[in-house]
Order: sequence, then C-alpha cells, then structure tokens
Amino acid sequence: RYRELPSWRKGFKREWRKLEKTPITMPMSDAYRPKPKMMVCTCPYLATSHFLICKHLVQSFHPVPPVFFLEAKRHRTAPIWRHPGLKLIDEGPTEAGEDEPLPQINDNQVEITPSSPGADIPPDDEDEDDEDDLLDMGSKTGQTFDESMKEKINILRDFLGGLEYQIQFRDGRMLQALEREGAGLLRMAKACLSKERRMRSTRGETPSTWEQSTSSAMFYRSRAARSDS
Repeated sequence: RYRELPSWRKGFKREWRKLEKTPITMPMSDAYRPKPKMMVCTCPYLATSHFLICKHLVQSFHPVPPVFFLEAKRHRTAPIWRHPGLKLIDEGPTEAGEDEPLPQINDNQVEITPSSPGADIPPDDEDEDDEDDLLDMGSKTGQTFDESMKEKINILRDFLGGLEYQIQFRDGRMLQALEREGAGLLRMAKACLSKERRMRSTRGETPSTWEQSTSSAMFYRSRAARSDS
C-alpha cells in the first residue's frame, strides 16, 4: 500500500534545496571551515540547523538525485548524512580543513543529544522499518512499488511489440524519433545490462557506481547467471 513520506524528510528536502541556491560570500570567512567528506562545518548556521546541514556543505556536492531524499539517513557518527548519490564536486586535497582537525569537533563521533538539532530524526540503526516503507512507496497516484513497476514493465513490453511492427515500414523518421526521445532510457538500459554482464563475468572488473557511464545503474540488481546445465 502507499505510504506517505515522514514529515521530516519533506522538511529535509526543502532545506537542502534552499541551501543549494543560497549565495556563498566569497572569499569565505576563515572562521568557516567546512569538511564536506565528514559533513561538518564550523559556520553558525549548521549549529542551529534542524538537519545539521549548511550551504557550505550542500554546495560542496553535485546536485543530488531525487532518490536521495527518499533514502538518505542520519547516522550517529560522521558523516551524519550518507548516500551513494552524494558526490563531492572537488575530490582533491584542497578541501577546507582537510589537513588539520576542526576545533571542538570530533570527526569520528558526533554525539547527538536530545537537545541537539535534528535529534528527533530517526538514525539509521533505529529506523529499519522506515527503509521498508520507502521501498514500498510507489508513485504519487497511490500505487504500491510493485504496481508502479509492473505498470511500467507492461508499457515497455507493449511498446517493444509496436516497435517490431514498425520495422516493415523502414521509416527513418520513426527511428530518429526513438533515438531522440528514448535516448535517456536507452542509455540506462545499456548501462544496466553492461553492469550485469560484468558482474556475471569472473574475469571482469566490478563496475564502479561513481563512473558517469554506470551511475544510472547504481540501484540495478543483476540477475543470476543462467546455468549451462
């Protein structure tokens, strides 16, 4: 059945999106020393943020995919927010504060007390049922995950039959339209199938989900290899 998102996730998304667009005064004050990899910053805003985020941290990452707001969870230890969709813009050693510890902040253990901002947000180890709720969530129309997925599968299967019917007409305009409008889906299909072939091969390298060519296949689970017997 369809389950609404917890209210805190909606607020988290609103604040993250707002901070994505909040201008950062440059040069940055020496008093602000963000460490995006650890999701900590010494700016005053983060200390009062309900979600322990600030514009300096948010804008250190590439724009996050929509699924980030469904799956990201708060952890008790730094980095507090973790998700495969969080990709740093600058992975180099020039990150502010990288070579020296932050004052009054222990990167390995960020303690969340009942009075801390965001203390009411369920941490990863206390909200296992929440993940099941999100996985069961389908479209905004009230469908379950299974119903929404099966609907899309049926549309694609029916469309594939229609495409096969087009072959006899050899209309190049139809092929061009397919390549133009379906480019995104075709790229994703190729990435997922390529990942599957590599995972099945004992000689192939494990595909990296951080490569641009395979990022769309990040959540694709490979099917078991067919037995030759």
